[in-house]
Amino acid sequence: MTWTVRLRAHANGRIVENATFEAPDAAMIAYRALLNRDDLVGKPLAAVFKPPHGVDPSGNVATLFSRFDMPIGYGRIAADDPRLDPFITKLAGDDLTMSGPPEAPNVNWEADPRKFAECLRDWNASLPGGQAGAARELRVPLTVYTRWCEGHTTKVEGAIRRLMTLIDKCA
Repeated sequence: MTWTVRLRAHANGRIVENATFEAPDAAMIAYRALLNRDDLVGKPLAAVFKPPHGVDPSGNVATLFSRFDMPIGYGRIAADDPRLDPFITKLAGDDLTMSGPPEAPNVNWEADPRKFAECLRDWNASLPGGQAGAARELRVPLTVYTRWCEGHTTKVEGAIRRLMTLIDKCA
């Protein structure tokens, strides 16, 4: 029996990364590690978990599908979700993917000591629409926002951090 963990592109369905495992626990560890990759947040990619034929009663299907361009609970699965299980069915996996987000912490992005790009990636993960949704909220072009997420600096970082905090408080 073989479990498969994949990173798949949305636009063309191309498999970007693929790994197979004989042990279900090893497959789930790899899937959690893939879900936990900050460099993928906001990108048009999905983490796919496919158990061996016979695990799901609906046939040979992927049971977990987590989109990195969506917020957790709205198409994306949190890596630390305790319901992740290598024997999960597609129906339970769909429910897990679309079950509301965890309680959002009240983050003060102005006081956050981390680099601006890291804060932006975490912030856009909490918003519907990923990077595109975050750029809309901040009223900046997506290309500018993407550059900031890649580590490019801006003279308006302080104002953007304050705006992120205020947007979170109003949500």
